[in-house]
Amino acid sequence: MKQKRFIWHIIFWLTQYSISLYNELYLSASFTAHPSLILFLQTALALFLLLLVKIGAVYYTLYSLIPRWIKNPGRILIYVESVSVILLGALLLRIFTQVIIWKLIYNEDARPQIGLLQLAARYFYSMLDLLQVVGLASAIKLFKLRINAIKNEKQLVQEKLRSELLHLKSQVNPHFLFNALNSIYSLARAQSLLAPDAIIRLSKILRYMLYEAGEKTIPLREELRIINDYMELQHLRFGTRLHAELLKNTDDESVSITPLLLLPLVENAFKHGGDTGGVIKIDLSLRNKRLHFKITNPLSETVFKAKGEEGIGLANIKRQLELLYRDFSLETSAEENTFRVDLKLDLETYAGFELFDRRR
Repeated sequence: MKQKRFIWHIIFWLTQYSISLYNELYLSASFTAHPSLILFLQTALALFLLLLVKIGAVYYTLYSLIPRWIKNPGRILIYVESVSVILLGALLLRIFTQVIIWKLIYNEDARPQIGLLQLAARYFYSMLDLLQVVGLASAIKLFKLRINAIKNEKQLVQEKLRSELLHLKSQVNPHFLFNALNSIYSLARAQSLLAPDAIIRLSKILRYMLYEAGEKTIPLREELRIINDYMELQHLRFGTRLHAELLKNTDDESVSITPLLLLPLVENAFKHGGDTGGVIKIDLSLRNKRLHFKITNPLSETVFKAKGEEGIGLANIKRQLELLYRDFSLETSAEENTFRVDLKLDLETYAGFELFDRRR
């Protein structure tokens, strides 16, 4: 990284030096009319000495003034010091030009006397010449700092969103496990012969949560498979008192989806529908990676009267959708003791790779 930065600095100064040399020689009528190697070498050496002054002013600005200005942007002394650097640098340029370059390089000992106005004009020219280089270098430096600040800010936002998403997923697992254990507890308490089968199905679901739910995306068929296992587990618990129907109409079950995105919605339907019994209708359709997932479940009178109550599951899923997908809608409604969830999701708008991939 340091080597690359060093190379860019060399390129910057070589460019500045080449432009100055070109302007001094090929825009000069005397050199274009009578070009000579001696004059070329004299001019090259003279401009190199002036370049040293510019280099000193630039690096003092980049590595002393700008860092202090960023930390304390309101300090007047920093602005005064910046002006002083330009004024002092322009003065050194004039001293180098008239004392060293004219006398020692060009061997012009007898320079004609110049007036105060001419001296001020030449000093102003040197100041503009120095200000151009310092200003350009400072602009590049500030631009790079701004780019780095934007990258750091984006990384901090990604870290925050990643932490929030992991927290949301950690909420789903114990919440789901608690409800699933309630189902097995009910079977065990009734000494049902179906309890072992329920434990096996729960072990499959837990294996899915431990090993597959940690992936960014999984095939839709895997999420549907675990939904079927969960529905069978609930059928073992409720028997004929609560019946669930899953209708599928998909054109590609290999399409990717975030794990544990649909299962909590099904879990929520069983949680509220189990109090009253009835039928849970689940309708899933997929066309051209656009998912439409609808669930209708019976709702007890107590829950129906608790307006605005969505519980952990729905609020959790809604936030995960906000973090991971750009195009979705999640609508819920409760009427006539029936609760409806309607999810529309464009699976192609998955943004999780931007959230997790640090290279982007």
